[in-house]
Amino acid sequence: MEQQSATSTKSDTYPYQDMLDKALTYYYADDLDQARALSDELLRIAPQEHMPLQLAGVIARSQKRLPESAELLKQALRYAPDAQSAAACWFSLGKTLREAGDLHQAEEALRRALHINPSVCDYATELAQIYADGWKLDLAIETLKKAINRHPGDSAPCAILASILVTYGRHQDALIVFDLALARNPSDPYIHLSRGTTLKVLGRFSEAQHEFTEALRLKPMIEAYSHLAQLKKFNVDSPETQTILKQWDPEGTAPLKVRIDAGFALARIYDKAGGYPTAFQYLQDANRLKRADIEFSIKDYQDMSDGIMALFTPDFLARFSGKSNSNLAPIFVLGMPRSGTTLTEQMLASHSQVQGGGELPSITRVAKDLGNTWESRGNLAPGSDEMVAQDLQQAAARYTDMASHLWRKRPRFTDKMPMNFLYIGIIHLLFPNARIIFCHRNPVATCLSCYQILFGAGNVLYSYDLAELGQVYKIHERIMAHWRKVLPGRVLEVEYEHLVGHPETGIRRMLEFCDLEFESACLDFHTLNRPIATASLVQVRKPIYKEAINHWENYQPFLGPLFDGLGINPASNESP
Repeated sequence: MEQQSATSTKSDTYPYQDMLDKALTYYYADDLDQARALSDELLRIAPQEHMPLQLAGVIARSQKRLPESAELLKQALRYAPDAQSAAACWFSLGKTLREAGDLHQAEEALRRALHINPSVCDYATELAQIYADGWKLDLAIETLKKAINRHPGDSAPCAILASILVTYGRHQDALIVFDLALARNPSDPYIHLSRGTTLKVLGRFSEAQHEFTEALRLKPMIEAYSHLAQLKKFNVDSPETQTILKQWDPEGTAPLKVRIDAGFALARIYDKAGGYPTAFQYLQDANRLKRADIEFSIKDYQDMSDGIMALFTPDFLARFSGKSNSNLAPIFVLGMPRSGTTLTEQMLASHSQVQGGGELPSITRVAKDLGNTWESRGNLAPGSDEMVAQDLQQAAARYTDMASHLWRKRPRFTDKMPMNFLYIGIIHLLFPNARIIFCHRNPVATCLSCYQILFGAGNVLYSYDLAELGQVYKIHERIMAHWRKVLPGRVLEVEYEHLVGHPETGIRRMLEFCDLEFESACLDFHTLNRPIATASLVQVRKPIYKEAINHWENYQPFLGPLFDGLGINPASNESP
């Protein structure tokens, strides 16, 4: 919470200071209901004072009441007694607008805050992150560099710049900036944790282990054990495992996120030791805790998928195909998470003409912006042929700009965001020369692999409940059947099990589809030194191994909800 902004005009003479302090105490203790109760009482007493209004707005944001938060903060601005207080209100409002997805207005609010009071580092770092959200990388870097120079003792702008560079795939540059952050604050466990994850992505596993261990030394209750369990083998009776068990203990003092991290770590430790019933118990309990802490609606996901299929009819595609004049030829690798997309991309990225792009959020952002534009036209949606042609050309140009760091290096590049299978229609319209490769794997193996992973914040939200996983997989099958029907021959389908069993045949087929000559380096994919920021980052740095194909069978007795969600017979593992 923006502590300075909520108390920006704090005064010993303020008549309701005790109530304000008590509300803030509840807020910082994450007791939002009590904080709101006191805040509401303050508003009844002093409805036209900026401090109660701003505090109420900040609490409303924390409770996801975003429209109410924005309105309260706008009222607070009207009663701000001085420039410093106004800047703090603009900052709080910008954070709310950013969370609501209104990046344009959020940017304007933060620009105002920073212009009024450039001495507050938080204003600069928040503005930079809004720039990064909008893919304004140059502005984000420039803003953070100024903050780094202005605040030589503060590690925050360094750490945030490094994290933004990671998001944009510039992991080596990020390491340099993480080092600068640690030079300013060597005792910050979260910087060590972030640096460790970056080293892990780069395949520097021993260095990553050191950073995770250091983060835990500095702060034993930090979410680092699931990372360590991915990189090293723990003995189930070791002191380290006993330490993780203490973090997991529901009677202990570990925060929820640390407990969840410990549960996933223990599940992996026992899985590697062959203790599958114990592993699954930890896995099930950790997933249950995680699922209760996130918002996901299977109905909303179904409605979104139905809307995509209803829009992209044969007539719609025929009407707007050829409207984009882009010559860009990305190779899109997509499919359910854990379906073999990382292995497929790693093979392709080993080719001398292909730059590995990793998981780019670009298509998702472009597609959502297009959808909002078309929906805004009401009865005219999506618009005339001329309007849609312009929309598509602008969207293609935006994506091209986002991917410039890739196509400037090599003639072809990969975009391996698994969930792009939702946007195959958009990809087809934007890039006539694109190649689309769809990865498929045994549905039970795919879903269980997702269930075993603690994904990053905001990613793969449906993976923490077996029944929902099965339902999402069925939706994914429906939408892929739709693309086969409306875009026949547009997508190359790759079976993970066949690719693992016959790698040369598989890679030759993919390269031919992409109009690339065969190169033997694609079979030595595990030697390629490039960032890999997926759950498969350890496996794809090793030669092909087949042990994972049937690993799910160790858990078959526990997967009833998944089988129900998939609608399959556990005895045959085949769809009806």
